[in-house]
Amino acid sequence: MSVSLILLVIVPLGTAFLIPFIDIFSNKARKYLIVISTFLEVAIMAFIIVRNFFKIMNNTMFLKYYLGNWIPPIGITLSMDMLSIFFSTLISISLLFIVIYSIGFIGHHEGKYYVLLFLIWASMQAIILTGDIFNLDVFLELMLITSAPLVAFKRNRNGTEAAIKYMFYGSIGGLFILISVILIYYNLGTLNFADISQNFNSLSLFVRKLITIFFLLGIFIKMGIFPFHFWLSKAHSACPSSISALLSGVIVKIYLYVFIRIIWNVIGFNTLHETGLNKVIFVLALISSIVGHLFALYEKDVKRMLAYSTIGNIGIILAVLVINTKLAILAGLLHIMSHLLMKVSLFTATGYLLQFTPGHKLKDFRGVAYKNIPIFVGFTIVAGGMIGLPPMIGFASKWYVLKAFIENGNYLGSIVIILGGIFAFVYYIRYIIYGFSKISIGPPERFRLILSVFYRERLVTDIAILFVVFVIFSGFFYKLVFNPLNGAVDVIINPSIYIRSILGG
Repeated sequence: MSVSLILLVIVPLGTAFLIPFIDIFSNKARKYLIVISTFLEVAIMAFIIVRNFFKIMNNTMFLKYYLGNWIPPIGITLSMDMLSIFFSTLISISLLFIVIYSIGFIGHHEGKYYVLLFLIWASMQAIILTGDIFNLDVFLELMLITSAPLVAFKRNRNGTEAAIKYMFYGSIGGLFILISVILIYYNLGTLNFADISQNFNSLSLFVRKLITIFFLLGIFIKMGIFPFHFWLSKAHSACPSSISALLSGVIVKIYLYVFIRIIWNVIGFNTLHETGLNKVIFVLALISSIVGHLFALYEKDVKRMLAYSTIGNIGIILAVLVINTKLAILAGLLHIMSHLLMKVSLFTATGYLLQFTPGHKLKDFRGVAYKNIPIFVGFTIVAGGMIGLPPMIGFASKWYVLKAFIENGNYLGSIVIILGGIFAFVYYIRYIIYGFSKISIGPPERFRLILSVFYRERLVTDIAILFVVFVIFSGFFYKLVFNPLNGAVDVIINPSIYIRSILGG
């Protein structure tokens, strides 16, 4: 058994519980704890990768940990295969940058902020590692409960309203997922992923369809897929930019992981195919992509524009995944990585720039590039990646998505992704042009510091630029992850790999 798996959950969870006690004695000690815990979590992830490097390259890595030494399907199992290590690594990299960025960006109620942030981190790792569908639902709701206060972190009317909607719709989604969990347990008497997968086809088609519909309703509401998209942009734009990066860049990808794991490795994609739900998902995903890009096109608030852009990209990821070919799933996973890196980078750069503007509107962006040219150039470069311009990773991921659509003869999907790129060019270029526009009212003194909480400018700019460099680097060397990605594709397409690894045989 691999103890490192439980440590990936315990370290951020323990940090969250220690912060309030350390805060009593010293704020400085709390900062040291946050930094040490962050790097410890990343070090554990690095240790897992290094120790299992050859297994990862051979696509044979599988780690497991039995809580209380209870053997599945009775006990709770934590496991890491090629799919979960992909998502867990992305989370660790993203949270490393977001936590350090937050140290410079958040200057009030820091203790509460980091308690919630580390609880979210623990929840995300637990969601990825758990092999129990009830615990999956528990940690999904913990992630919701701990992220909602961060949506309202600014303590204004806009943030409070957004947080209430975020909590309400997230809870409705959670209720639908819970209903599907109850139906699974009632009919199969088990909660273990592998055990459910092994016996799910023994249920009648009606029951399988009912379980699948409830699960899809829940996860689509949480993900903000059309027609449940209307709350997402407000929630993702109302909070501090470090949390916007977390919500729009990372948490949405956790929901995608849950969708992939449950549909392919638990319910089985054959259920979607037999019931025709794969076609329904495909259509809704393409509509969601078009709606997201159109709303972004007409949006005048930069953070809401970035949130609508997320809806557009998540839609196209879902559409390509349900094609269910090896190339399509590879393209979907690559675009998940691409979008996560670029969206976190855009929000960290935007978060810095917005500290020097009176608002988030397009007109407020006029001339802001001259406050910090490197940051705005970084914003421009990553925006180019979101559009799909080479040599950025966004070009590579969209190219593979396009290839998957064409290979499958799905020209509607091809048209949607091309239109999405054109729309993205229009709505990003507006902000870039405004940012570089000369201002007539005088020199850059117009861009004075608006928020007093922004008190470590150098740290924030360094992280924003470092993330841009990381995104550029990934654009040139994205093929380095192809071997592990192919391993993840094998796990997705062949549920028997997961079943054998957990239950044996």
